[in-house]
Amino acid sequence: MVSMTITLPRLYVDADLIAGRDVGLSPAQAHYLRNVMRRQRGDGVRVFNGRNGEFLATLSVLEKNVATARIEKQIKQQPTAPHAITLLFAPLKKDRTDFLVEKAVELGVAALQPILTHRTTTRRLNAERMMAQIIEASEQCERMAVPEAYPLQDLTQALADWPRDVPLLWCCERDDVPRTPLMVAEIPERFGFLIGPEGGFDEEEARLILSLPFVQPISLGLHILRAETAALTCLSHVMLRS
Repeated sequence: MVSMTITLPRLYVDADLIAGRDVGLSPAQAHYLRNVMRRQRGDGVRVFNGRNGEFLATLSVLEKNVATARIEKQIKQQPTAPHAITLLFAPLKKDRTDFLVEKAVELGVAALQPILTHRTTTRRLNAERMMAQIIEASEQCERMAVPEAYPLQDLTQALADWPRDVPLLWCCERDDVPRTPLMVAEIPERFGFLIGPEGGFDEEEARLILSLPFVQPISLGLHILRAETAALTCLSHVMLRS
């Protein structure tokens, strides 16, 4: 059944998915289906909400800014992710942040936590736009769960709020800090990656990070990687080990 429906448009909805019920789609989804995909009333779509699996649905209403889908039957069950990864990262320039968010979703991140550091150059982030990017990437890459997006937060506060029983793997470029190579680092079920800004963390921030017992410095190799490259290296490594 999945192979027969793989070409159908795939949409994220927040409503509970129960066979026989109707779910309303957003005006943007109505526009996409009607004007971009050239779908018509009665055509099939796939819908998921990150909780109930993926369902086959039929468009019962499709007008200019209004669309409704009738839920037909489940075609994929909701899986359990092997790892729950939170990515703490300093926002970059617009295009590079967009790239990082899209690829992090494709590589299985569970949550994105943007942070402000002393050297962060981009100090504003459009949270609504980032969430839209996360949903779009989840739809396109066939993810069954949509990652969470947390508000932009100061590094100090983010570290203070971090659960003490959850490891935080710091991608550390400093040669004076004992580091574990990522290739041999223990990968628990729930943890985070901490990625610094362009230029890295300053001395004050590094001392704070190193003082925390739940932080484990890791090395990504001999080269100094750009922030987005470091993030995707980490997530790719975990995905390949899963």
